[in-house]
Amino acid sequence: MKLMCTVEVSNRLLSSTNIPWKRKGQRSCLGIGRNSLKDDELYIFLQTPQNRQGVKYKVDHNIEKVFTKFINDGKATIRIIEPPHDLIITGDAVQLKSFLHVLKLGVYNKPQLDVLSISNLKPKSLTAGPKTKVTIRKKSEYPVLQGFPRTTEELCIIGLERKSFDRQILRLQRLRVLNLTENQITSLPKEMGSLPNLQELILAQNHLGKMPMSNWTWLDGEGVAKSLKLLDISCNGMHIVPEKIRKLTALVTLKMSRNVLKVLPQSIGSMTNLRYLDLSMNDLSHLPGSIKNLRLMNIDVSGNLLNGVNRYVVHSMKFPSLVELASRRFLKTRKLYDASTIPYTLVKYLDEAQYCVCGSAFFDSYLRRPVPFNLNDIAASIRTSGDCIVPLDCYFCSTQCLAQASLNMVIL
Repeated sequence: MKLMCTVEVSNRLLSSTNIPWKRKGQRSCLGIGRNSLKDDELYIFLQTPQNRQGVKYKVDHNIEKVFTKFINDGKATIRIIEPPHDLIITGDAVQLKSFLHVLKLGVYNKPQLDVLSISNLKPKSLTAGPKTKVTIRKKSEYPVLQGFPRTTEELCIIGLERKSFDRQILRLQRLRVLNLTENQITSLPKEMGSLPNLQELILAQNHLGKMPMSNWTWLDGEGVAKSLKLLDISCNGMHIVPEKIRKLTALVTLKMSRNVLKVLPQSIGSMTNLRYLDLSMNDLSHLPGSIKNLRLMNIDVSGNLLNGVNRYVVHSMKFPSLVELASRRFLKTRKLYDASTIPYTLVKYLDEAQYCVCGSAFFDSYLRRPVPFNLNDIAASIRTSGDCIVPLDCYFCSTQCLAQASLNMVIL
């Protein structure tokens, strides 16, 4: 049994005497085996590029403990009694679990263990680590049969004109960056939202504008809600952005340039971690009032029609229903929800929430008025085709909010 991984060796004896002694983690090959087929003694064999001959650690009555608290993250530590070394292992979670399973069999069921002799455990290469970045720019390079390496952390599939999302990608639990620029993808699967480590999703120059709002269910996923930092949906022919984009609570950068957007969801103002917002080259005549709650490093609204607003006033104030009051309260908690935790009818209802300039959600009871706003109040850097004063389409959840806003802004 062999495991290609990174191993850091820590000497506990020297550590106890306050003498720092720890070998820096390096690409290694860990093996479990015997010296020969006639020898029943089992060893852990550690090989590195610097020590091709390797180091043997006796297994029988020599393993004090195996630490597996972070095994799902591909991390574990084997504590050796003699010599007093800790083998701190980092590698693929699935392979590491298999390795430790074989080790357990060797400790408790050694006579029945069928493993290689140590002389046969020499790795072919230790210098090349697992492949973490895959870039495909030609159809001939696409791994149709073999699939993507499970260790892939950055995957770029660019300019292949693919019309569908490859579900093999959903198996890449370590994926951090996914770049699907210049394809013809029209929708993403719901399971996309479950990728636990995805930080950057680049979907520029696809056909997401053809995707119905009902197919944006991947935004409900708890995985991307907590991990996604960058989303690029530029140049997709999009007329509308789903309200549930607010569920990406960790998002720092949002790029929506070169679409045909005429309005933005009011929920965008609840994305409090957002710092970079690109809305350039769209058909926006106003921005949502909730945007005043953001604190941006940069906003780009160039190439839009933000030069005026109609003098309308919409009154829809009425006593809120019990459902609306409960929903307002629930949305304040910012808890994630889907059809597995609450009825689907309530999921649809909550997804349709609008947002007041104060940041609170509302549904059927509101006031709506246009308000001029200076983008310098929310952004350190601004790019615009005209004035920094832009019209906001403001919703107010109550007359109190309207009165408070009137003290700070001049209503048109």
